[in-house]
Amino acid sequence: DLVLKMNWTYELDDGRIGTLKFMGAVEFAKGTWVGLELSDDFKGKHNGTVEGTKYFSVLKKGQGIMVKSGKIKKRVASKKGKVGGKAKYKKGAVDTGKAKWKQTGVKKAKAEY
Repeated sequence: DLVLKMNWTYELDDGRIGTLKFMGAVEFAKGTWVGLELSDDFKGKHNGTVEGTKYFSVLKKGQGIMVKSGKIKKRVASKKGKVGGKAKYKKGAVDTGKAKWKQTGVKKAKAEY
């Protein structure tokens, strides 16, 4: 039996991959539904809002989907469900020269008294 947990990444029976963002009852249909934020490689149907009710949030519009739990085939590695790509490179302390920073204006304490 497949264990479903929030923010875990799963593959659907049609091959789409997404991160679990919602689990529970919904207003638009009977039964328990799961909301997934699909990875960048796949297209969803909404942004986590269905018929005016917000169930979950997604990073990019159109990456959300609601399915019955039976449509989930297996759990997959979380990096397969990534959304939004890599963060931009920012200069670090070594690049900016701040690694050579030294505190000034402070008297050194004596080693012995």
